[in-house]
Formats: sequence, C-alpha cells, structure tokens
Amino acid sequence: MPELPELEAIKRYLLDELENVRITEIQTRQHTVIRFPTAPEFKRILLNASFENVERIGRILKFKLMGESRKLCLYIDHGLTGRLGWESDYQRIPTKIVFKLRLDNGKCLIYHDSRLHGAIWLFEEFEGVICKNPPIVNHYGPDILSISEKAFLIRIKKFRAEIKNVLTNQSFVTGIGNAYSDEILFDAQIHPFTKRNQLNDQEIKRIYHSSLKILKTGSDFIFKSLKTINKLDNESSWRKNLFKVHLRENQPCHSCNKKLSTIKTKRVTNFCRECQPSKNKNFF
Repeated sequence: MPELPELEAIKRYLLDELENVRITEIQTRQHTVIRFPTAPEFKRILLNASFENVERIGRILKFKLMGESRKLCLYIDHGLTGRLGWESDYQRIPTKIVFKLRLDNGKCLIYHDSRLHGAIWLFEEFEGVICKNPPIVNHYGPDILSISEKAFLIRIKKFRAEIKNVLTNQSFVTGIGNAYSDEILFDAQIHPFTKRNQLNDQEIKRIYHSSLKILKTGSDFIFKSLKTINKLDNESSWRKNLFKVHLRENQPCHSCNKKLSTIKTKRVTNFCRECQPSKNKNFF
C-alpha cells in the first residue's frame, strides 16, 4: 500500500509533470473502483480538462483541474494495490487498469489496481462552492506532517490501544500505514505492542520526532528517485533502500546485528527485540 512518503513524493513529481497539461482521451475499465460519478459521466466531465494542482489529503491524492465550464477535483485512494504509472513504464501493461488518460504532452497516465481495493471520486465545483471531499475524509485526523508536537501529545492521549495501532489509526493522524509505523517505532526504540498508556511524554515525543524524520526522509528520497528515473511505479526499489526493519524478517538489525522479529496477525509487524524492548514482561 502506498503510504505518505510515496504519495507525498508522487504529488510533488506529478505537480511538475502535469501542470497545465490537458487530457485529450480517456479510457475506463474496472468501473467498480470509480465510486462517483458513473464511468460514462467520469469520461464526459474529465475529457479536455487541464491539470492545475496536485495535493495530498492523508493517503489520498487530490488533482485539481479546470474543465470546460468549471473546476474539478479528482480524488484517488490507492487502497492496498492501486498504483499510478506512465504507460511507458511497463513492458506488459497491467491487466486491471481502471483508467488511461492520454495527455497533450504525449504521455499516458494509467491507474491500475490488481485487487480493486482503491477508490476514485470526481467532483465538480458549482456556483462558487468548492469541490466536496469524498466521505472517507470526514473521519480523518490531522496530517502527521502538519501537526505540532504539543497537539500530537494532547491528541494521542485520547487513544488507549497498542502504539502501532494508534499510529496507523487514520482518525488519530493521517498518513502513517503499516510499513512506516514499523520504521518509526524502530527509530524511536519503542516496542510496537506497547500500550499507549504505558508510554511517558518523553517516549511519545520520540515517536513524534521519529515520525517526521522517517516520513520526510522517505519523501525526499523517493522524489529524487522519481526525478532521476522518471518512472512512477517503482515502489519495491524505494522500500528496499529505505526500510531497516519492515519485511526484513530474520535479517540482522542495522543497530545491534541480532535477528529481527516478525509477528503476523492481520498484518505483518517487524521489530528488533533488543533495540525495542517490551514493557510487558509476559511478551517474549
């Protein structure tokens, strides 16, 4: 699943690539991913629109466009397996393509989703009323990159779950997913299954500053990679260079050289038992 560093970097990259670029042709498939409007309306409204801006709301990309008669907002929630890419990125075009946008700069932007877990919305601006957000955004907390340390400390005390579950709860803060929560907690030296109320203010502050460090470093690294290779869909390469614990089961820890541990429940959690000691004496 693309998380904040990938999406923040993609946002910055596509802003450079798409500004004032016009959509000249649209193909749609896998219409269940297009939540609003219908696929025929999606094509009709979006055709000949020009990109004006690219933003990010948590883990959703928001494209602002100017249509033939009014402003438009295109939202993409990648879900687990959704990916954007240039058509030229692929030797074999993915089978489950949701849309292809041919552009007047000669490129073709595609969105594909192997499990069809993503969601796309297209809203129009009417009579000066700004485009509405998709319903999922109503449940989002503040963006992790915009919240202050003080607000983070106050807000986190409303939550009592294990710290990894708190960090990935989008109603707490938006942007942190499973992969980068492992990296943040490793950097902060906090065991992922520690209850939030077992952490003191200094430990919570460490988590806050590790969050900013890991996410900003990741975003900058991925953005530089995008600008260098000019290829959107290269996530496995980025994560191989960025991750110190996530998906590195039984590999040596970067800090202490002991084998990393893995707990598999509904999702995979990776951590170092030596560098991230448990506060629970019954946890082995």
